[in-house]
Amino acid sequence: MQLQIETLCQKNMNNFDDFYAIYSISFPLSEQKSKEELLIMLNSPDYTIFTSKIETQTVGFCIIFHSEQTSFYLLEYMAIDGTKRSLGIGSKLFSHITMQIFSKYGIKPMLIEIDSPEEKSDEQNLREKREQFYKRLGCRKIEPFDYILAIKSDQITPPMELLVYHDGMQNILKSQLQEWLEDIYMLVYGCAKDDERITKMLSHAPQILNLI
Repeated sequence: MQLQIETLCQKNMNNFDDFYAIYSISFPLSEQKSKEELLIMLNSPDYTIFTSKIETQTVGFCIIFHSEQTSFYLLEYMAIDGTKRSLGIGSKLFSHITMQIFSKYGIKPMLIEIDSPEEKSDEQNLREKREQFYKRLGCRKIEPFDYILAIKSDQITPPMELLVYHDGMQNILKSQLQEWLEDIYMLVYGCAKDDERITKMLSHAPQILNLI
């Protein structure tokens, strides 16, 4: 299986619809951005959209936020075509994009937003597999901490986790986590720095949080 990983850009916009077809069925509607928002991200210097292909078929993608203003990167979305899972595509894509981003922009913690498997749902098995997938790659969960996705719609978001990928980190200070949350809310989702959801997330957090 020959896997090709490339950056989605204006030169290969004919691949956008294939990317969007996977995106639109891979996440709950409450977590999705509109096609217009995705096109803005595509043209932003703070984002890179990677796609993985087998021959001419798009089989996966990953969207990375990498602003010079932040002390972290955010893996905002990653998904593999449902018919192509368990073939190692996801792990190869993750390894490729982390090497590319770290090489081009420097080494910083990579943050990953995922649905929490701790609350029962119709997608329980998928959520557990997704968490196990990232943990096998070396990502670790911030504990104790419940992440609230910064959406602006009236839809209720599922319980979330925030994972960290960084070899040298064993824990994180509450002040550092607060900085990350404020930047995510402002720069990624266009929310206020003093959004009440940030206060709620940090209300019971200890001064030092473990990565497990």
